[in-house]
Amino acid sequence: MNIGLLALQGAVSEHKIIMRQLDVNTIEVREGKDIDQLDGLIMPGGESTTLRKLLKNSNMWKRIKNSKLPIMGTCAGAILLGKCEDETFAKMDIEIDRNYYGRQKDSFEAKINLENDESFNGVFIRAPAIKNIGRKVKPIAWKNDEIVGCIDGKNMALTFHPELTKDTRFHEIWINLIYNK
Repeated sequence: MNIGLLALQGAVSEHKIIMRQLDVNTIEVREGKDIDQLDGLIMPGGESTTLRKLLKNSNMWKRIKNSKLPIMGTCAGAILLGKCEDETFAKMDIEIDRNYYGRQKDSFEAKINLENDESFNGVFIRAPAIKNIGRKVKPIAWKNDEIVGCIDGKNMALTFHPELTKDTRFHEIWINLIYNK
C-alpha cells in the first residue's frame, strides 16, 4: 500500500512519523505525477487558501478533484474535503466553517470523545468546525456535542491534528477503511 502525503505545507513530517509507526509506505506528494501511484492521500493542516493556491499552481487540483482516491484531511485538509464559502474538493457531504474557533492565539487542546466511549487529546490550531453533515456521513469524534471528526465513504475529515499526538488511532481507522471497503 502506498499512501501519499501532500507535502506542500503543514504537518508533513508528523504524519510521516505516524505512518512509519504503522509500517505504511508513505510517498511525499509534490506534483501531479506522484498521485498516480497512490492508494490514499493525507492532506495535512496548514492554511487552506494557501494550500488551494499551491495545489492549483502545481496542477494537482483537478487531478485530486477528479480522482476517487481515499483522502484523510486534517484541519485545512478537512476544509478542502468539505463544503464552505470557498472553493473546495467537496468530496464529503459536510459543511465546514473555517476558523470557527478563532485565530492562532485561540488554539487549544481538548478532550475528544470517540464512539466507543474512549477519549483522545485533540489539538485544535486555528481550527474549523463541521457544522452540518449529510445522512451518509458517519460522525466518529466529538468535542462535547460538536462533531470534530467524520467519515464519508473512504474519506475522513478531522478538524483537529491527531498527528501532533503520539496516538495513531485515527490514522489506523482511515487505513482500515481503505483496506476493508
